[in-house]
Amino acid sequence: MLRSMTGYGSSERADGGRRIRVELKSVNQRFLDVQIKAPRLLLQVEDKIRKAIESSLNRGRMTVYVEWRDESGAGGAVLNRDVAWSLVRELREIKETLALPGEIDLSVLSQFPQVFETNGETPAADEVWQLFEPAFTEALAGLVAMRETEGAKLRDDLMERIVAIKSIVTGLERSAPEALEASKQRLRERLTALMDDTPPVDETRIAQEIVMAAERSDFTEELVRLGAHLSHAHEVIEEGGPVGKRLNFLVQEMHREANTIGSKSVDIGVSNTVVSLKEEVEKLREQVQNVE
Repeated sequence: MLRSMTGYGSSERADGGRRIRVELKSVNQRFLDVQIKAPRLLLQVEDKIRKAIESSLNRGRMTVYVEWRDESGAGGAVLNRDVAWSLVRELREIKETLALPGEIDLSVLSQFPQVFETNGETPAADEVWQLFEPAFTEALAGLVAMRETEGAKLRDDLMERIVAIKSIVTGLERSAPEALEASKQRLRERLTALMDDTPPVDETRIAQEIVMAAERSDFTEELVRLGAHLSHAHEVIEEGGPVGKRLNFLVQEMHREANTIGSKSVDIGVSNTVVSLKEEVEKLREQVQNVE
């Protein structure tokens, strides 16, 4: 199954007076990049969080947001005034030095976990994971499900793009012989005009030059390779899984062939068709960037 790199999942659990909320968000990224924004309590299990994500995902920038509240009164969070004052002073200094807009208020301070500390005994890593893991697993499953849903939509769109490109390639294949013959004819006419005021020239040599020039403008091989890339891309999409990098490589090759066809052709009709070809390949490239 094809999967997108864009997704979201969340879950909230309460156990023994502790309330845990987990939110996961992923966006496009060439590699897997995990960022965890959580209370210091979760540092004990950060490695497990990363390993769980790595076992489920291959690419994308993943952000993990965690809220951990102890409503039992034991081990709850209390304000560390010294740290809060220090942060305010430093942030104000940065604001003035860089002439930044905005105010430093509670919403800003609440983004720094070090402002709060627990007033009780910190749970052990095993206990933290036991409390955290159910909410995290549910949120991760929701994110993966969304990436799969988006992946199904991506698959349909990619297939439509490939069909559109194949249609353009088929048109170029039909027009290639005619474009080649027209290129030869134009060259004959130019040579004839040049020879009107010059001594006789070996006709065999002229014919050879025409053939060589025509071969340089022949883009049949590029069309064959472009067709092969399209077929391969179709197979890769049907295969599914983490195929984004492979598809990206194939699209790059399609761009290369389209550019070569455009540079070889001197026929205005073919040139206009190549513009449409490049537009469709670019649309395909944009969508491939979303594939895991």
